Amino acid sequence: MTTANYRRALFEADQDLARCLVQRQKIDHKVARLQAVITQLQDLCAEMDHKNFQRRVERVVKADLKMGITELARVILKEMSLPMTASDLKEKMEARKLDVSRYANPLAVIHTVLKRLVQSGEVKVVPRKQGKKAYQWVSTTDKLLSELRQSSQPTAQHRNGLKELK
Repeated sequence: MTTANYRRALFEADQDLARCLVQRQKIDHKVARLQAVITQLQDLCAEMDHKNFQRRVERVVKADLKMGITELARVILKEMSLPMTASDLKEKMEARKLDVSRYANPLAVIHTVLKRLVQSGEVKVVPRKQGKKAYQWVSTTDKLLSELRQSSQPTAQHRNGLKELK
């Protein structure tokens, strides 16, 4: 190769390098812009997700607020594993933002609700010290066990004035 050929090859290589560097600079700018756009879109999506989450929480809270006192009593008693007094239940209802001020005597209303739940077999009375009553949700398992116990106990029948066990 002659010197002229080397110089021409060097010139072409310099030209090619310059074009590549310009392309690289353009690509670097494009990458930087895309990174900024992606960061902004991620922030926007996170904000939207947070707003959606807040809306879902508000819907649940509003549903709780619209829930009647009987249904709220059921929910709270189901959630609690230990027996609760009517006062305990009232406190839990107030914590869930149930407006008990609309009742002249909220505890009387709660006692009535509990009495109905006991009569329907959904709740059982658990005696406490000093004659106080506590109330506990009756689970499906408890109901089934109770029915099994009742069906397995011998029944008494009267025949000719005598008691017979079956």
